[in-house]
Amino acid sequence: MPLSLSVGGGKGGTGKSFFALNLGIALSESGKNVILCDLDLAGGANLHTFLGIPYPEKTLEDFLLSKSPLESLLLPTYVKGLKLIPGALSNLSDKLKYFEKTRLQRSLNLLRTDYLIVDLGAGISPFILDLFLWAQKKIVVITPEATTLENVYRFLRGAYFRYIRKGANERVRRLIDEFFMDHNFSLKKPQELLNRLRVFDEAFVHRFVASLKEFDLNVVLNQVKRPEERELGPSFKMVCYKYFGIMPKYLGYIPFDIKVSFSINKGRPFLIEYPYAEVAQCMREIASRVISGKEMVLT
Repeated sequence: MPLSLSVGGGKGGTGKSFFALNLGIALSESGKNVILCDLDLAGGANLHTFLGIPYPEKTLEDFLLSKSPLESLLLPTYVKGLKLIPGALSNLSDKLKYFEKTRLQRSLNLLRTDYLIVDLGAGISPFILDLFLWAQKKIVVITPEATTLENVYRFLRGAYFRYIRKGANERVRRLIDEFFMDHNFSLKKPQELLNRLRVFDEAFVHRFVASLKEFDLNVVLNQVKRPEERELGPSFKMVCYKYFGIMPKYLGYIPFDIKVSFSINKGRPFLIEYPYAEVAQCMREIASRVISGKEMVLT
C-alpha cells in the first residue's frame, strides 16, 4: 500500500496542482516511484496539461462510469518514476454515489507505488472532504492572502466535522447534524460542538480528541513575495491548534516567481524547465521533509 498524500485547500488559484505535480517530480528525483492522480471531478482537471498532454486517451471518467480498472488509466510520463491518472474532463461531482467513492478509495489503496499524490479540486463538497481525510498525509496549500486563509479555515472546518462524524454512533451523529443545521453554524467554532457532545458522550469526545494527535496535517505556503510572509506558516499552525486542536507540520514555503506561469503555458513542469531556480530548490526541500516526516524550522 503506497503512502498517500492529499493536496487540498478549498479555494482555486492557490497553486495546488502546481505543487502536487512538482512534489511528485521532486520525490521521483529522489528515486521514489510516484503516481499522481487528478481528482478534480468538477470538469477542471488540468494536471495533464501541466505535462504537455493535450487530451489523454483515458481519464478517471472511464473508471467511474465505464468501470475500467484504475490501473488501466496509468499514463507514463517523461519523468522517470512518475505516472499520471488524468482527471475527468466533464463535471462528475454531482453524479457520484457513495459506493463509487468507496470503490475509488479501495482501488487507490491497491495501486503499487511508493507515493500516491491526489490533487483535489476546489470546494468543500463531502466527496472532496472525504478524499482529503482518506489520505495518510494531508497537505493544504495556502497563499499569504486574507481570502485564501478564510477559505482554508472553512475547508478545514468542513473536514473536521466530517472526521468527527465518521467515528460517531447514530445518536452522536444526530447531534452533529443538528449542530450543522443551526442557522448560526457558520459562526460557530469546533470547540462549541465538542462541549455540546461532551454532555452526552464524554468517552467519545475523549477518544476523538486523542485521535487528533495522529491526524497528519501539513501546510505549504505558496507565492511568497516578502521575507516576513514566511512567518505565516508557523502562525497558521497556531491557528489550527487553537481552533481544531491539531498541530500541523509546516513543510515550507515556495517563493513567487513569474517563471511559474511560463512553465505552465509551455506545458513543462517547473522542476524540469527551471531546475536551478529558488522555487525548484524549495520544492526539493519540501519533498525531503515529506520523506523524513520533519518540518521546516524558521531561524
